[in-house]
Amino acid sequence: MVVKSLSAQTGISESVLRLLLSILFAYPISLIYKLTLVRPLKTKWAPFIRNLYVVIAGLSLSYFYNGPYIIHSLITTFVTWLLCYFGSLFRNRTFSAIASLLFNVIYLVTGYYMTATDEYDVSWTMTQCVLCLRMIGFAMDFMDGEKLLKSKPPVNAKENKENSGNTNEKSIDTKKNSQQTELSTNTRPQKQPISFEKNIQLATLPSLIETIGYSHFFGAFLIGPQFSFHLYRKFITMSLYPDPTNVPPGSYWHALKSFLLGALYLGVQQVGAGYFPQYYLVTAEYANKPFIHKIIIMWWTGKFILSKYLGIWTLSEGACILSGISFNGYDDNGNVEWNGLANVEKWKFEFAPSLSQIIGSFNTNTNLWTKLYIFKRLIFLGNKQLSSIISLIFLALWHGLHSGYYFCFGLEFIDMEVEKRWAKRFERYTKPLYLPQNNFKFLKYLHMFVGWLGQTCALHYAIISFGLLKWEYVIIAYNSVYWIGHTLVFGLLFLDIILPRPKVKKVAETNGIVKVDKEINGGAKIDKEINGVTKLDKVNGYIINDTKIER
Repeated sequence: MVVKSLSAQTGISESVLRLLLSILFAYPISLIYKLTLVRPLKTKWAPFIRNLYVVIAGLSLSYFYNGPYIIHSLITTFVTWLLCYFGSLFRNRTFSAIASLLFNVIYLVTGYYMTATDEYDVSWTMTQCVLCLRMIGFAMDFMDGEKLLKSKPPVNAKENKENSGNTNEKSIDTKKNSQQTELSTNTRPQKQPISFEKNIQLATLPSLIETIGYSHFFGAFLIGPQFSFHLYRKFITMSLYPDPTNVPPGSYWHALKSFLLGALYLGVQQVGAGYFPQYYLVTAEYANKPFIHKIIIMWWTGKFILSKYLGIWTLSEGACILSGISFNGYDDNGNVEWNGLANVEKWKFEFAPSLSQIIGSFNTNTNLWTKLYIFKRLIFLGNKQLSSIISLIFLALWHGLHSGYYFCFGLEFIDMEVEKRWAKRFERYTKPLYLPQNNFKFLKYLHMFVGWLGQTCALHYAIISFGLLKWEYVIIAYNSVYWIGHTLVFGLLFLDIILPRPKVKKVAETNGIVKVDKEINGGAKIDKEINGVTKLDKVNGYIINDTKIER
């Protein structure tokens, strides 16, 4: 009744209001967890107690959002766990992983079919969408754990033992000194999410109650982020921190920043979407505007469609930070990092000069999940492009049945391919711009601006179909701009196919001595002898090594 009343007063639909309130409720839940449980508990049941809190809080929050439809997440969690159990029982974990993948995907797609409307659906399928990937990854990690048992003692055997409830946290305290010694080495040269690190295989099947906690973690079951069970286990056993008796500070401030930034994004998005509503693109008024005006309107419309996701992910990230699960070690200066489960790198995303950088900064944890559990599993195909296509089709199906999803991901694949091809063609001219000896810095910034403008135009154009969803709407919107984005990208692809490719000069070799006197990288000439296999020289991005030029 309270939510319905608020919905009537604010004009926000009840389903969207429940989503926002559920994300906000995760903050006090995380705060209580942080204050009471993120510290050593002098009992062997400490991991169980922490997990039990997550289970109770997560299921309560899920019931608030889903109501009776919470049954769907419970069914899929239990069935996935049961499939893994029988896979272990009959010593065929591969079958259980394949069965889990098929079961979760079919269950989700059936839900989409049963609940589909003409617009984006905020219903139980939203949480089911997140759970689908989580349970598939869980089953695949369990499958990979079988290889560890056959080859050597599992890397996470200690954690499995902790999971069984037989580890007293006093044993963690005894290792305080050694863990503090490792503090300085707990850095990552490249800042990246900790959601899917190495050695995340599950040698033994976690208990059902622990699996329910993982699948319904209060800070991530609604809209993500995705992360491995391995990380969740480190979280509830406190092995995530170098010194469990002295949890690194800063989570409160970083959580507050995440909350404020997420609220700001959503506020700007609401105002911007008011000026540039996506369905305005299918009106006759839009179609009759001057061409350049239509391009500008479409650019801003795509921008605010994307801003919605940046805002909601950033808001959700704050609860994860506050709970402590986002601890990401220390940077090179010894500062604590709490960006372990960040789903978007805001600064990088806003100013990325290429689509390839967008992939690494937007929905990062889902992209990592797809790379690990779909793309790399298709290595037997022997074709990266085919693996990429199948991965994108899977992602489109995971999002839903609307044709706009497939239209968007298909165009983005072509955009990425074209960008890669033409970046390679112009590399000899653009790479020197980023060398320290470049005296024309403005050319570097000009190149970055042109790249930013190109990728935003391509991205915002493609995301329109993602927002409009229905084929009829997508056709109307793109007809209004004469399919300019498709025409340009396919035209560039055709040009790349028919134009001759740049040739790399061969390296001459005489009696084991390599002599290079060739033009490389657009005018840089090298006249240098290289003797011996250990001597390397790098010139404008090319490595001159005994008998060949390498990238």
